[in-house]
Formats: sequence, C-alpha cells, structure tokens
Amino acid sequence: MPGENPVKKLKEIQIDTQTIQQFNEQHFEEGQTTIHCSYVSKPIYVNGGWVNIYPTTYLVANGQTLQMLHADNVPMAPSMHFFKKAGELKHFSLIFPRIPDDWSSFDFVEVTASPNGFVVRNIQRSASGIYRISLA
Repeated sequence: MPGENPVKKLKEIQIDTQTIQQFNEQHFEEGQTTIHCSYVSKPIYVNGGWVNIYPTTYLVANGQTLQMLHADNVPMAPSMHFFKKAGELKHFSLIFPRIPDDWSSFDFVEVTASPNGFVVRNIQRSASGIYRISLA
C-alpha cells in the first residue's frame, strides 16, 4: 500500500540466559584443534606436482589418536590439487577434536597408501588450540 514502510519489522526472540550459558559451556568444553598448514610445490616434479590430504590423518600422543574431522582448501585423497609451477605456496586448514588436557605435545601423522604421508613431530601445545605447520 502506498505510504506504508516496505521494511518489515523483525520479531525479537528471547532465549533464556540458562540456555545460552549451557550452549557456551558445551561449545567451550568440546572445542576443536585447528592446524593451519602450508606446503610449497617441489621443483623435482613436473609443474610442481600436486598435494592432497588423506582422511586418515591424525594427531597422536600418549597412545591416543584424534582423527581429522574436516579439511578446508585442500582436496581429500584421491582427489588432488595440481600446481602450475614449482615453488607455489598452498595454504589449507585441518580441523580435529580438541586435544586432551594431558597432551603437552603431539605428532601430526598422515597415513597414506604409500610411505610418503606428511609427518610433523613434537608440536607443542598452545592455549588457543590453533597451530601452524609447514609440510615438506
């Protein structure tokens, strides 16, 4: 109708503070571990080769393993990201469950069909749960 405001009013929804507190506590308690990875394509391969990540990638410490939950900006094997040239830098992030409180350090291990999976040893625990590693 002419003269009416075309913007609809939003209805405010109230959520009780106890529900919000429970959600925040659960989210904080569960948490996650984020590994930001960098990989540089190798000159020994034609056009720098390729990179991917196997779903069988783990964080390992104290006889326990945490399996990767999600990969961002890198294909899951058998798919591959092909480089255009040697020396290209690829950044990607991997999400794992929150590491247990008793882990002061851990290893990053990618289990692959060949013996060439990524391995980074002795990553020191951080308070943030966010880590940066270079893969070779």
